[in-house]
Parts: sequence; C-alpha cells; structure tokens
Amino acid sequence: MTSVQLATKEPERIEGDSIGHILGKAGRLTSQELQRILALQAKENILFGDAAVNLGFLTEEDIRWALASQYSYPCSSADDVRFARELLVLHEPFSARVENIRSIRSALLLSGVGKRVSTLAILSPGAGEGKTFVAANLALLFAQLGSKTLLLDLNFRAPRIHSLFQLKNNCGASSLIIKRAFMDEAVQQTAIPTLQILSAGPKPPNPLELLSWDDSRQLLSSLKEQYEVIIVDTPAFNQTADSQVIAGLCDANLLVASKGQTKNTAIAQVKKQLEAAGSKLLGAVVNEISC
Repeated sequence: MTSVQLATKEPERIEGDSIGHILGKAGRLTSQELQRILALQAKENILFGDAAVNLGFLTEEDIRWALASQYSYPCSSADDVRFARELLVLHEPFSARVENIRSIRSALLLSGVGKRVSTLAILSPGAGEGKTFVAANLALLFAQLGSKTLLLDLNFRAPRIHSLFQLKNNCGASSLIIKRAFMDEAVQQTAIPTLQILSAGPKPPNPLELLSWDDSRQLLSSLKEQYEVIIVDTPAFNQTADSQVIAGLCDANLLVASKGQTKNTAIAQVKKQLEAAGSKLLGAVVNEISC
C-alpha cells in the first residue's frame, strides 16, 4: 500500500470562487497584482497560476493551496510542522502517492465501509509496518468525502495517533472505558470538520483485560451510532493479543504489510487467527513507504 502525509493549514472553504479571489481574500494577492495576472493570462492564453508564477507574484505552493481550497481539500505548506509528515493527504493532496491511497479508499467503499461496515481496524503483523500511517491517511480521505469520521487509537501500549496531529493524550479511549471522562471531553476536533480523533488516553496497566471488558464493546457500539466511519489503529498483531480482541470488536479488518519487511508466514498467521476467531478480513495492502 501507499503512504500518506498530512497538510496543516486548512484553507477557508470558498466554493465556486476563482483562484485569484481565494488568494486575494487570504491576503496573498493585491488587487493590482490580480489585474496584472489577468492581463498576462489573456495575452498569452495561459493558466492563471502559470501567469502568477511567471510574474513572480505567487509560488507553486500558493497555487496548490488555492486549488486545495477551491476543491474543499485541506492542505498545508511544506514547512508546516503542526502535523506529521506521515499525513500525506494534507501535505501532498495531489500527489501520486495519495492517489494510490484513494484507490484503497475506493476499494473499501465497494466493500461496504461507510454502509454495512462502520468500524474498520487496521492491523499489521509487526511494529513499524505502516498501520498507523495507513489508518490516519484513510481517515482523512473518508472525512474529505464528507463522511462523519472518527480516527480511534486503541493501541494502548504505544499510541501514536495523537502525536501525528499534535494533540493531547491525557484523556481518551481508556478514560471512556473506565468511565473517567465524558465523550465530549475525550473526542478532539481536527482541521477537517468531518474528522474527529479519539486518542488512546492514559496507558492502562492491563490493556488486554481492558479491551476484553464489555465496557469496550459498549464504547464501540456507542461510537457507531455517532459516526459513519470509524478507523481504528491497533498494536502489532503478533506481539500481543490486543489486536485480536480489537479485530473481534470491529465490523471488519484491513491488513497492512511492509514491502521487504513483512514475512509471508506472518501474514498467513494473522489471516489464520482472524478466520479462526470469525473476524472479517476485507483484504491486505502493501506499504512501500518507510514509516
């Protein structure tokens, strides 16, 4: 599978506006500069962005930012550090790598995600194979479709979702399971209106037991009533039994393997265990990006 990197500054949504208007409203272009760009565009019969760059009034990054706004796609500048570079959907919204991830989203939609499947766990046999990267970018892409999406971190042993989005982790899923917080205290909003995040929360001394409690199942059931799509990040499958329990709590699962790292035997073992437990596996993706 392919990796995704996020973008940080969310452009104001100005549907139907021209690129010139969007950039002018954002203070990146004066009315005098706009007129000169339009004049050159008409004279040379070239794109607005090409004319603006040729005149030195805008950069290629300015044009990408405006296009992202025009198409209601949040995006950020290359040097914006508020979001991790792994969030490719925000940092490189029009790149080939993100197009590859969109193709995965399309396959998942055809498999019923967002309809019959509300909760999708992202699994991988070992650590560092890209499951968190895939989970975060898929959540962004589903949210960009307008689906009310929750990115849920159930990796209580080594949570990473909150750090990708520069969010706090002092309250989260573990807090809700033991009923030490209310939903509105634990769920955090992102730059995309349709994407919210429920981080792992304080590390419990008994992750496996906590996930096995009926309270965890009740939490997932409650979340399914509020969201169309819930993408769940998990611990490494072969390093703990946590992921097998999470897989059973979710409607379906997606397996991530890392090219050149994940062994075929490890993939087969995960598949065998999921089938034995009656957990639904939608498919597998190969991640070629180092995470």
